[in-house]
Amino acid sequence: MVAAEAEDHRTGITGRGCGMDNLFRPAEGCAVMADHVLLEAGDDLVRQLSHEREAVKAVLELVWNSLDADATKVDVVIERAGTTGVDKIVITDDGDGITPEKARTAFKQVGNSDKRVGGATDRLGRPLHGKAGRGRLRAFALGDSTRWTSTARAVDGAMMRTRIESDIRRRTTWAIDSQPAAETDHPGTKVELWGKQAHHLNKLLEPKAVTQITAALAPYLLTWPDVQVTYDGQRIDPQTQIHAEEFEDLSFDYEGQSHPFHIRLIHWRTGAERTIALCDDASAPVESLDVSAEHADFSYTAYVLWAPMPQHRNEIHLITLGGDTPLAPLLRVTREWISTRLEERRRRQRRQLVDRWIEEGVYPYPRRAEDDQARAEQTTFDLVATSINRHITGDRAKKRLTLSLLQNSLRHNPDQMVEILERVLSLSGDDVSHLHGLLQQTSLSNIIRASSIVTSRLQFLTALEHLVFDVETYGAVKERDHLHKILERELWVFGEEFNMMRSSEIGLTRMLKHHRRAVGWDSTPDAPVRAVDGGTRRVDLMLSAESHEYDRVRHLVIELKAPSVDADREQALQVDDYMQAVLKEPRFANIETTWDFYLVVRSVKDRLKPALRQANKPEGLYSEPTQYEHASVRVWVRTWSEIVREAKQRLEFVKNGIDHNPSLEEALAYLRHRHGDLIPDQLRQPTAVPAPRADMAHHPAV
Repeated sequence: MVAAEAEDHRTGITGRGCGMDNLFRPAEGCAVMADHVLLEAGDDLVRQLSHEREAVKAVLELVWNSLDADATKVDVVIERAGTTGVDKIVITDDGDGITPEKARTAFKQVGNSDKRVGGATDRLGRPLHGKAGRGRLRAFALGDSTRWTSTARAVDGAMMRTRIESDIRRRTTWAIDSQPAAETDHPGTKVELWGKQAHHLNKLLEPKAVTQITAALAPYLLTWPDVQVTYDGQRIDPQTQIHAEEFEDLSFDYEGQSHPFHIRLIHWRTGAERTIALCDDASAPVESLDVSAEHADFSYTAYVLWAPMPQHRNEIHLITLGGDTPLAPLLRVTREWISTRLEERRRRQRRQLVDRWIEEGVYPYPRRAEDDQARAEQTTFDLVATSINRHITGDRAKKRLTLSLLQNSLRHNPDQMVEILERVLSLSGDDVSHLHGLLQQTSLSNIIRASSIVTSRLQFLTALEHLVFDVETYGAVKERDHLHKILERELWVFGEEFNMMRSSEIGLTRMLKHHRRAVGWDSTPDAPVRAVDGGTRRVDLMLSAESHEYDRVRHLVIELKAPSVDADREQALQVDDYMQAVLKEPRFANIETTWDFYLVVRSVKDRLKPALRQANKPEGLYSEPTQYEHASVRVWVRTWSEIVREAKQRLEFVKNGIDHNPSLEEALAYLRHRHGDLIPDQLRQPTAVPAPRADMAHHPAV
């Protein structure tokens, strides 16, 4: 729509103007008619396409417009308004400019840019970036008032100067006026943007803005070194910012076909740029994907070059919605390749940094680990220490102290290591998130944690043997005051599956309640449970677990005896009495339940041993009634030597890996640390440990 055909009732403009004091008022004495071009799009669409809060991207769009006009020099000037931030943005170039004819066409519609026809500029044959016809709308992200002043050679060969203006109030209307240029004028365009008071414009003043612009323009500027772009007084020179480059020809599968593409990965020396730029095959960006949450320890841009990329503009959002787009497999292959390359770079950096620490004498480990446990710990240490290297500063003594702190935290408090480092080193939120992610992604920290658990358990088993077998100790160890309470904290001794559900020192009624709750029944007893003789009984420990192998609930009822008590028929009958109470009580009935009753003792008297060595039955099985169909029940007499041996066998595969055979001193130290409030008084203070006695050479066994 050209308003020169009739007087515009909104502006009163009836003639052409060579200059304008404001948007819709011609300067006095002007002889050139001004045209008003109405953008054929709704104001709400124009507002949406301008992306008004993306200031850096808006500047980039205007720079690309200059480059698409074959400019060799582009200068972005940011004028400050005192302390209030950005006042005005001016972008000038020495490109071919905008002819009057092109201005009236380009500013009249959204989309269908003439750049879509062909992929190179007319004069220099450089690749075109803008192909969507939306770049000029980004200007409203930078200024409420906009003005293009461009000098170009018109169709008839005359040099013409064209001015195009609009403002935020009438963003769909562009005032265009043209006049002959002076003889000394050269082609080029000047874009002026002002009048926007918005906090997001201050992002243009941040160092990150230069980083983003450098990353976006890098392939173009590296390919066309004669092009010079200056931003806020600083030349954009990606060559000085590149740490390394990697290239690869890859392919992805989509709809049964293989699609080749090229990737160029630039590692930046500084900054926090992490972007995947989706480009056409001439490196002209089409879309960009912010991947700042990935590989936070590096600054990089991955340029994905694929010829059909412009056909898939604006399809990135379809991936999260599960939409069908070739960008999904393309990005999956890209991300996997990036991860592989960056992980290799991490390994190189870790090796170099650790070698430097070793040379400085601050590294807290020997150069070569001696066993699997040490290697696991040392590898995780290297992983964490090198990732927070910038916090490990100062002189040699300070570095050694920091690295020793990290070693100690990793070895003894792996679960709290990040929190400890956060407090001591004042890590930033990004550092903390990165460390958490790092330790979640690696199994090494889990190996250390598992090794720490196994080491502690081996120490406990050594201490337990000392408690129940040492003739100078076991007489002081009581059943309820010591042994019972200690084992409540170490239930893994009886099987890892019993380390969770437990009840301690309960009567038969509570045992029924516990059982019914475990099998999913109403757990409220309607009457007390009595033993066969009508009396009450109390069991030391009742442990329960789901047996996934047999799809049953397994109960383990344990009767402990002090080490000074040897098992006889009397003690065996006591446990058998518990078993009979279960069998004769209908409220215990459940065919999907297995009951094992343990009498656990230091040794067994000779007259009980025949009952524990019956033909065709496991050794130690005292009773297994078969006449009761509603439950599977067994009574066992177990010695501590058997239980300790089985526990050690379960730990053996890790024990061999970590090569840890704890001494008695280490075992007692663990016992004091973990159970100092429960052990006999004579064991609470470290003393000289006597040599093993001859009667401890062989543990009493069944």
